Amino acid sequence: MSEKRVGGMVPLERYRAAMEEFPIVTVDVVFLSADKKKILLGKRLNEPYAGMFYSFGGRFYKNESFLEAAERIPKQELGLSVPPERLLFAGVLNEINDSSIFEGVNYHAVDVYFVCILEDEAVTLDSQHSEVQWLPIDAPDLHPNVRARITGALAALK
Repeated sequence: MSEKRVGGMVPLERYRAAMEEFPIVTVDVVFLSADKKKILLGKRLNEPYAGMFYSFGGRFYKNESFLEAAERIPKQELGLSVPPERLLFAGVLNEINDSSIFEGVNYHAVDVYFVCILEDEAVTLDSQHSEVQWLPIDAPDLHPNVRARITGALAALK
């Protein structure tokens, strides 16, 4: 019998043990509209941030470059093939949350994020999200981490 794995890479119990001891490294991609007034967010089904509209991202894999991860994540989570020239490094965020996918283990990630301008590309959501929405970048109920990513993304695009 094979062990259950996270992202097809790490057995679940080893991932839990790592999260109990260390921050993980993640990569997010912030998708902005061409006029830079809206952000594409997905409603998360999993902790952390379950039930919230949040940016798209995931764990950084060993032996992968940040840019490779930024290309992989849109394909996995949205069904989008984004060429590297459309991805611009936008910043790093220290992310801490009381909950994670593991009961009793908090989430701590060092998140490297990129920005990408989307036109009218159609998306296909993965099993981690229940819906996707374009929201105004100044919407009052955006999560503080999403706001921080928007600030970094807009600065990177100047």
